[in-house]
Amino acid sequence: MHQHYDYLIIGGGIAGITAAETIRAEDTSAHIAIISEESHVLYSRVLLPYYLKRHIPRSKLFLRTLKHFTEKKIDLHQSATVQSIDAQHKDVMLADGKTIGYGKLLIATGGRVKDWGKPEDKEMLYRLQTLDDADRLADKLETIKNPLVIGSSFISLEFLEIFLANHITPMLLVQGKHFFGHLLEEEGGALMQENFDRLGIQTDYEDTIANIITTPKGTEIKTKNFKKFPTDAVAVGIGIDRNLECAKDAGFAIGKQGIKVNEYLETADPSVFAAGDVAEYYDIISGNERAVGNWTHAVLQGKRAGLNMLGQREPFRSVPSYSITNLGFQITALGDTADYDDSAMRIDKDAKQYERFFLKGGILVGAALINRFRDKNHIAQLIENRVAMASWRDQLPFFTFDIRTIPVVK
Repeated sequence: MHQHYDYLIIGGGIAGITAAETIRAEDTSAHIAIISEESHVLYSRVLLPYYLKRHIPRSKLFLRTLKHFTEKKIDLHQSATVQSIDAQHKDVMLADGKTIGYGKLLIATGGRVKDWGKPEDKEMLYRLQTLDDADRLADKLETIKNPLVIGSSFISLEFLEIFLANHITPMLLVQGKHFFGHLLEEEGGALMQENFDRLGIQTDYEDTIANIITTPKGTEIKTKNFKKFPTDAVAVGIGIDRNLECAKDAGFAIGKQGIKVNEYLETADPSVFAAGDVAEYYDIISGNERAVGNWTHAVLQGKRAGLNMLGQREPFRSVPSYSITNLGFQITALGDTADYDDSAMRIDKDAKQYERFFLKGGILVGAALINRFRDKNHIAQLIENRVAMASWRDQLPFFTFDIRTIPVVK
């Protein structure tokens, strides 16, 4: 039997479910369905590290129940894979051959961890993208003795803290000259390194894994710089690839990172939208096209996509931000930290505080903060309102200047 829904959502993550619930709150009679590849009901990816650090039980990860979807009259198709999208006929075909029709479609398929390593080494490789990833690591934490964390990312930091919380001292391998080389300059990297040293984390920079060698005596890493380290686990924190297969096959435009959508999260087909990690949207604040992979952004996009699908058409407007409290540091990335022509840095080594401001054409477009969370909201407002910084540029390198005194006006 051919099913048809007014609103069909591909992706059972937070973006897709937020969109479905937003639609239901506004339209009590619409037929809504979600197609999810996962067998689990919605859980918090943000809380996965807390589960592995033994701060919360596994049961606290789950944000919804099957009963919730029944009560909301939202059909949830779990463990279902979309094989293809026929945009002309407004049909979605599943891997099992079932076809589902739609009036409006949201693609919120998210991302998956980047492929890394050789198939023969997969048993000792650990990722942290899904609940299954977390469960697998949780089962092994009592036996892991010499873990190696690779990558310079927020996930890498989570892995480091997970191992330390379980009384395991990890090693860190980074391809760049220092940690967060894309976000921090040299003095910021040195501040991170001092913290790693304090915690006893051995680090190796400007190096990568060449081989994983297993012998009867154990396993060791050989790097491209000809160093060797014993290990029994490799935790990989090198980012995600977007799940674009069904969109590519349907002929939707694909950008550098995701499905191309406008500021309304619409594809070129007015009945098809994209949101969350998989969307490469036109950012009306920066004037750039960007894809953002974090939980808060996915929630906000899911809500806006749901409203726009209902016809309450407004552009998506938000300053991307990501914050983490980790290894005694509070670290925040705000706005655009990649497309800039000037930056200003200030540091207080004794207080372990650091800020870097990214500017383009004299406009504040992004920032990186360490232990300066109190400045976050004001800086976000300055970025959103595209405040010209010429009057304050010379003061930015000094903590004696309070950035919160800059008025939030265009």
